[in-house]
Amino acid sequence: MRITNNTLTGNYLRNLNRNLKAMQKYQNQLSSGKEVSRPSDNPMLVARIMQLDSNVRMNEQYEKNISDALGWTDTADGALNVVTSTLQRARELIIYGANGTLSETDRSALKDEVDTLQGQLMQVLNTNYDGRYIFGGQKTTEPPFAIVDEKLTYVSKDNSNIEREISRGVNITIPTNGNGITVTNEIIGENADIGFLFKEISKALDSGNTEDLSGKLLGDIDKHLDNTIRFRSKMGAVYNRLESAKERNAAENLSMTELLSKSEDIDLAEKMMEFSTMRTVYQASLQTGAQILQPSLLDYIR
Repeated sequence: MRITNNTLTGNYLRNLNRNLKAMQKYQNQLSSGKEVSRPSDNPMLVARIMQLDSNVRMNEQYEKNISDALGWTDTADGALNVVTSTLQRARELIIYGANGTLSETDRSALKDEVDTLQGQLMQVLNTNYDGRYIFGGQKTTEPPFAIVDEKLTYVSKDNSNIEREISRGVNITIPTNGNGITVTNEIIGENADIGFLFKEISKALDSGNTEDLSGKLLGDIDKHLDNTIRFRSKMGAVYNRLESAKERNAAENLSMTELLSKSEDIDLAEKMMEFSTMRTVYQASLQTGAQILQPSLLDYIR
Protein backbone atom coordinates (compact mmCIF):
# COMPACT_ATOMS: atom_id res chain seq x y z
CA MET A 1 0.00 0.00 0.00
CA ARG A 2 1.35 3.39 -0.97
CA ILE A 3 1.93 5.74 1.96
CA THR A 4 1.83 9.45 1.20
CA ASN A 5 2.35 12.56 3.26
CA ASN A 6 -1.41 13.14 3.21
CA THR A 7 -1.94 9.66 4.68
CA LEU A 8 0.53 10.32 7.48
CA THR A 9 -0.99 13.71 8.20
CA GLY A 10 -4.56 12.34 8.24
CA ASN A 11 -3.68 9.51 10.61
CA TYR A 12 -1.79 11.89 12.84
CA LEU A 13 -4.66 14.36 13.08
CA ARG A 14 -7.16 11.58 13.89
CA ASN A 15 -4.94 10.20 16.63
CA LEU A 16 -4.23 13.68 17.96
CA ASN A 17 -7.95 14.43 18.11
CA ARG A 18 -8.61 11.13 19.91
CA ASN A 19 -5.95 11.95 22.50
CA LEU A 20 -7.39 15.44 22.92
CA LYS A 21 -10.86 14.02 23.52
CA ALA A 22 -9.51 11.59 26.08
CA MET A 23 -7.73 14.40 27.89
CA GLN A 24 -10.90 16.51 27.77
CA LYS A 25 -12.84 13.59 29.30
CA TYR A 26 -10.51 13.43 32.31
CA GLN A 27 -10.55 17.21 32.59
CA ASN A 28 -14.38 17.19 32.73
CA GLN A 29 -14.34 14.45 35.35
CA LEU A 30 -11.89 16.37 37.51
CA SER A 31 -13.82 19.64 37.23
CA SER A 32 -17.24 18.06 37.94
CA GLY A 33 -16.14 15.36 40.37
CA LYS A 34 -18.46 12.93 38.56
CA GLU A 35 -17.64 9.81 36.58
CA VAL A 36 -20.12 10.61 33.81
CA SER A 37 -21.75 13.82 32.64
CA ARG A 38 -24.05 12.54 29.88
CA PRO A 39 -25.63 9.19 28.96
CA SER A 40 -23.30 8.60 26.03
CA ASP A 41 -20.32 8.44 28.40
CA ASN A 42 -21.49 5.11 29.84
CA PRO A 43 -25.17 4.21 29.24
CA MET A 44 -25.26 1.30 31.72
CA LEU A 45 -23.60 3.29 34.49
CA VAL A 46 -25.85 6.30 33.87
CA ALA A 47 -28.95 4.07 34.14
CA ARG A 48 -27.68 2.65 37.44
CA ILE A 49 -26.92 6.12 38.81
CA MET A 50 -30.36 7.41 37.83
CA GLN A 51 -32.03 4.44 39.53
CA LEU A 52 -29.99 4.87 42.71
CA ASP A 53 -30.65 8.61 42.75
CA SER A 54 -34.39 7.96 42.35
CA ASN A 55 -34.30 5.46 45.23
CA VAL A 56 -32.44 7.91 47.48
CA ARG A 57 -34.96 10.68 46.77
CA MET A 58 -37.86 8.29 47.37
CA ASN A 59 -36.31 7.17 50.66
CA GLU A 60 -35.93 10.80 51.72
CA GLN A 61 -39.65 11.31 51.11
CA TYR A 62 -40.43 8.21 53.18
CA GLU A 63 -38.29 9.70 55.95
CA LYS A 64 -40.40 12.87 55.84
CA ASN A 65 -43.58 10.77 55.99
CA ILE A 66 -42.26 8.86 59.00
CA SER A 67 -41.18 12.04 60.81
CA ASP A 68 -44.56 13.64 60.17
CA ALA A 69 -46.37 10.52 61.42
CA LEU A 70 -44.14 10.39 64.52
CA GLY A 71 -44.96 13.99 65.36
CA TRP A 72 -48.65 13.28 64.78
CA THR A 73 -48.75 10.17 67.01
CA ASP A 74 -46.66 11.82 69.71
CA THR A 75 -49.08 14.76 69.82
CA ALA A 76 -52.03 12.35 69.86
CA ASP A 77 -50.51 10.37 72.73
CA GLY A 78 -50.07 13.55 74.76
CA ALA A 79 -53.70 14.49 74.11
CA LEU A 80 -54.91 11.02 75.09
CA ASN A 81 -52.93 11.27 78.31
CA VAL A 82 -54.91 14.42 79.17
CA VAL A 83 -58.17 12.66 78.19
CA THR A 84 -57.31 9.82 80.59
CA SER A 85 -56.55 12.28 83.40
CA THR A 86 -59.81 14.12 82.72
CA LEU A 87 -61.87 10.92 82.90
CA GLN A 88 -60.09 9.90 86.09
CA ARG A 89 -61.01 13.27 87.59
CA ALA A 90 -64.62 12.76 86.48
CA ARG A 91 -64.56 9.36 88.21
CA GLU A 92 -63.34 10.98 91.43
CA LEU A 93 -66.16 13.52 91.22
CA ILE A 94 -68.72 10.72 90.76
CA ILE A 95 -67.41 9.02 93.90
CA TYR A 96 -67.56 12.30 95.84
CA GLY A 97 -71.05 12.98 94.53
CA ALA A 98 -72.27 9.54 95.63
CA ASN A 99 -71.77 10.61 99.23
CA GLY A 100 -75.28 11.14 100.55
CA THR A 101 -74.14 13.65 103.20
CA LEU A 102 -73.16 16.31 100.64
CA SER A 103 -75.04 19.56 100.74
CA GLU A 104 -76.80 20.99 97.71
CA THR A 105 -74.06 23.58 97.39
CA ASP A 106 -71.39 20.84 97.33
CA ARG A 107 -73.25 18.87 94.67
CA SER A 108 -73.69 22.04 92.61
CA ALA A 109 -69.95 22.66 92.76
CA LEU A 110 -69.28 19.09 91.62
CA LYS A 111 -71.78 19.50 88.78
CA ASP A 112 -70.07 22.70 87.62
CA GLU A 113 -66.70 20.94 87.58
CA VAL A 114 -68.10 18.02 85.57
CA ASP A 115 -69.47 20.47 83.03
CA THR A 116 -66.05 22.13 82.91
CA LEU A 117 -64.37 18.76 82.38
CA GLN A 118 -66.60 18.13 79.37
CA GLY A 119 -65.44 21.43 77.88
CA GLN A 120 -61.85 20.45 78.63
CA LEU A 121 -62.37 17.17 76.82
CA MET A 122 -63.63 19.04 73.79
CA GLN A 123 -60.54 21.26 73.73
CA VAL A 124 -58.16 18.30 74.10
CA LEU A 125 -59.92 16.22 71.43
CA ASN A 126 -59.67 19.23 69.10
CA THR A 127 -55.88 19.18 69.39
CA ASN A 128 -54.14 19.86 66.09
CA TYR A 129 -50.69 19.05 64.75
CA ASP A 130 -49.14 21.35 62.18
CA GLY A 131 -52.56 22.91 61.58
CA ARG A 132 -54.35 19.56 61.14
CA TYR A 133 -56.84 18.18 63.65
CA ILE A 134 -55.66 14.77 64.79
CA PHE A 135 -58.96 13.17 65.88
CA GLY A 136 -61.28 14.08 62.99
CA GLY A 137 -60.74 11.04 60.75
CA GLN A 138 -59.59 12.27 57.35
CA LYS A 139 -61.32 15.63 57.86
CA THR A 140 -58.34 17.46 59.30
CA THR A 141 -59.22 21.07 58.51
CA GLU A 142 -62.17 21.58 60.90
CA PRO A 143 -62.54 20.94 64.65
CA PRO A 144 -64.05 17.45 65.02
CA PHE A 145 -65.72 18.00 68.42
CA ALA A 146 -68.17 20.55 69.75
CA ILE A 147 -70.59 20.97 72.65
CA VAL A 148 -74.08 20.54 71.17
CA ASP A 149 -77.13 20.71 73.49
CA GLU A 150 -74.80 20.63 76.51
CA LYS A 151 -73.28 17.40 75.23
CA LEU A 152 -69.84 16.62 73.78
CA THR A 153 -70.51 15.64 70.16
CA TYR A 154 -68.34 14.23 67.39
CA VAL A 155 -69.41 16.63 64.66
CA SER A 156 -66.86 15.40 62.13
CA LYS A 157 -68.76 12.11 61.62
CA ASP A 158 -65.74 10.74 59.73
CA ASN A 159 -64.94 7.33 61.19
CA SER A 160 -61.95 6.62 58.95
CA ASN A 161 -58.26 6.61 59.82
CA ILE A 162 -55.25 8.13 58.07
CA GLU A 163 -52.63 6.05 56.29
CA ARG A 164 -49.00 6.94 55.65
CA GLU A 165 -46.65 5.19 53.23
CA ILE A 166 -43.42 4.60 55.16
CA SER A 167 -41.62 2.35 52.66
CA ARG A 168 -42.14 0.97 49.19
CA GLY A 169 -45.48 -0.87 49.35
CA VAL A 170 -45.68 -0.50 53.16
CA ASN A 171 -48.45 1.62 54.70
CA ILE A 172 -49.20 2.27 58.34
CA THR A 173 -52.59 3.24 59.74
CA ILE A 174 -52.70 6.06 62.28
CA PRO A 175 -55.81 5.97 64.51
CA THR A 176 -57.56 9.29 63.89
CA ASN A 177 -61.19 8.28 64.34
CA GLY A 178 -62.28 10.45 67.26
CA ASN A 179 -65.52 8.51 67.52
CA GLY A 180 -63.43 5.55 68.69
CA ILE A 181 -62.34 7.59 71.71
CA THR A 182 -65.71 8.90 72.83
CA VAL A 183 -67.87 5.87 72.03
CA THR A 184 -67.31 2.40 73.49
CA ASN A 185 -68.92 -0.90 72.53
CA GLU A 186 -68.69 -2.07 76.14
CA ILE A 187 -71.81 -0.09 77.06
CA ILE A 188 -75.30 -0.70 75.72
CA GLY A 189 -77.42 2.42 75.46
CA GLU A 190 -76.83 6.16 75.20
CA ASN A 191 -74.07 6.19 77.81
CA ALA A 192 -71.86 4.42 75.27
CA ASP A 193 -71.29 7.98 74.04
CA ILE A 194 -69.21 9.89 76.57
CA GLY A 195 -71.14 13.08 75.84
CA PHE A 196 -74.39 11.43 76.99
CA LEU A 197 -72.60 9.99 80.00
CA PHE A 198 -71.34 13.40 81.15
CA LYS A 199 -74.83 14.79 80.71
CA GLU A 200 -76.26 12.00 82.88
CA ILE A 201 -73.57 12.54 85.52
CA SER A 202 -74.41 16.24 85.59
CA LYS A 203 -78.13 15.44 86.02
CA ALA A 204 -77.45 12.93 88.78
CA LEU A 205 -75.32 15.42 90.69
CA ASP A 206 -77.94 18.11 90.25
CA SER A 207 -80.73 15.87 91.57
CA GLY A 208 -78.63 14.10 94.20
CA ASN A 209 -79.21 10.65 92.65
CA THR A 210 -76.50 8.86 94.62
CA GLU A 211 -77.73 5.42 93.56
CA ASP A 212 -77.00 6.04 89.87
CA LEU A 213 -73.74 7.80 90.68
CA SER A 214 -72.35 4.91 92.76
CA GLY A 215 -73.74 2.26 90.45
CA LYS A 216 -74.34 2.54 86.74
CA LEU A 217 -72.59 5.87 86.12
CA LEU A 218 -69.44 4.85 87.98
CA GLY A 219 -69.31 1.58 86.05
CA ASP A 220 -69.80 3.39 82.75
CA ILE A 221 -67.01 5.91 83.39
CA ASP A 222 -64.69 2.98 84.16
CA LYS A 223 -65.55 1.41 80.79
CA HIS A 224 -64.82 4.69 79.02
CA LEU A 225 -61.50 4.87 80.83
CA ASP A 226 -60.64 1.36 79.62
CA ASN A 227 -61.65 2.33 76.09
CA THR A 228 -59.38 5.39 76.14
CA ILE A 229 -56.48 3.32 77.44
CA ARG A 230 -57.00 0.78 74.63
CA PHE A 231 -57.04 3.58 72.05
CA ARG A 232 -53.86 5.00 73.53
CA SER A 233 -52.24 1.54 73.38
CA LYS A 234 -52.96 1.38 69.64
CA MET A 235 -51.36 4.79 69.22
CA GLY A 236 -48.32 3.64 71.19
CA ALA A 237 -47.96 0.54 69.01
CA VAL A 238 -48.05 2.73 65.90
CA TYR A 239 -45.41 5.03 67.41
CA ASN A 240 -43.09 2.09 68.16
CA ARG A 241 -43.47 0.77 64.63
CA LEU A 242 -42.69 4.21 63.21
CA GLU A 243 -39.55 4.42 65.35
CA SER A 244 -38.36 1.08 63.94
CA ALA A 245 -39.22 2.21 60.42
CA LYS A 246 -37.22 5.41 60.93
CA GLU A 247 -34.14 3.42 61.96
CA ARG A 248 -34.46 1.11 58.95
CA ASN A 249 -34.98 4.09 56.65
CA ALA A 250 -31.82 5.79 57.94
CA ALA A 251 -29.78 2.60 57.41
CA GLU A 252 -31.17 2.09 53.90
CA ASN A 253 -30.58 5.72 52.99
CA LEU A 254 -26.96 5.54 54.16
CA SER A 255 -26.37 2.34 52.19
CA MET A 256 -27.92 3.69 48.97
CA THR A 257 -26.09 7.01 49.31
CA GLU A 258 -22.78 5.14 49.59
CA LEU A 259 -23.61 3.06 46.51
CA LEU A 260 -24.56 6.21 44.60
CA SER A 261 -21.32 7.90 45.61
CA LYS A 262 -19.26 4.88 44.52
CA SER A 263 -21.07 4.83 41.18
CA GLU A 264 -20.96 8.51 40.23
CA ASP A 265 -18.11 10.11 42.20
CA ILE A 266 -14.54 9.87 40.90
CA ASP A 267 -11.41 8.72 42.70
CA LEU A 268 -9.57 12.04 42.65
CA ALA A 269 -6.05 10.61 42.96
CA GLU A 270 -6.68 8.04 40.24
CA LYS A 271 -8.17 10.59 37.84
CA MET A 272 -5.29 13.02 38.44
CA MET A 273 -2.84 10.29 37.53
CA GLU A 274 -4.81 9.34 34.40
CA PHE A 275 -5.09 13.00 33.38
CA SER A 276 -1.35 13.52 33.83
CA THR A 277 -0.62 10.41 31.75
CA MET A 278 -2.95 11.53 28.98
CA ARG A 279 -1.50 15.03 29.01
CA THR A 280 1.95 13.56 28.53
CA VAL A 281 0.65 11.43 25.64
CA TYR A 282 -0.96 14.48 24.04
CA GLN A 283 2.22 16.54 24.33
CA ALA A 284 4.20 13.68 22.82
CA SER A 285 1.68 13.59 19.97
CA LEU A 286 2.26 17.27 19.29
CA GLN A 287 6.01 16.75 19.21
CA THR A 288 5.63 13.77 16.89
CA GLY A 289 3.47 15.85 14.58
CA ALA A 290 6.34 18.25 14.01
CA GLN A 291 8.34 15.37 12.49
CA ILE A 292 5.74 14.29 9.93
CA LEU A 293 4.51 17.62 8.57
CA GLN A 294 4.52 17.69 4.77
CA PRO A 295 7.98 18.91 3.58
CA SER A 296 8.21 21.99 1.42
CA LEU A 297 10.47 22.79 -1.57
CA LEU A 298 12.73 24.80 0.71
CA ASP A 299 13.61 21.60 2.64
CA TYR A 300 15.12 20.14 -0.58
CA ILE A 301 16.87 23.35 -1.61
CA ARG A 302 18.88 23.29 1.64
